[in-house]
Amino acid sequence: METRQIVGYEIHTLDNMIGRRIASLCEKDGLTQMQSWVIGYLYDHSEEDVFQKDLEAQFHIARSTATGIVQLMEKRGFLTRESVPSDARLKRLVLTEKGIGFQLSIIRNLNQMEQILKTQISQEELDSFFAIIHQMKQNLQSETL
Repeated sequence: METRQIVGYEIHTLDNMIGRRIASLCEKDGLTQMQSWVIGYLYDHSEEDVFQKDLEAQFHIARSTATGIVQLMEKRGFLTRESVPSDARLKRLVLTEKGIGFQLSIIRNLNQMEQILKTQISQEELDSFFAIIHQMKQNLQSETL
């Protein structure tokens, strides 16, 4: 029996494989994927003040959800809440050394995974892959199912 190759299925299964790898990186440190995203966001915005309301907006989560995430991450030593000199009621979120170390580890692991994904694939094949993916995205944006 001939096996059909279905683009959407193959993309979905590859996405699941990548997602499981990333989730396992977070789980080693006892973090959920959402908590790791928060760390990544704080790391990427470390040059500016980030408040809980920013997390709520960025991740489209309720205030109570954000509060729970921040409290647990603070308790486990990944971030701290610091008063802002201009308004003592406001608490900006700052990564601790532990949080920064986690993010640097994630970056190293993601870079390694990227290299594994590209193993035995030529630059020409990668260029074709990205051109095809770009075209597929355009196809989906211009067509309604």
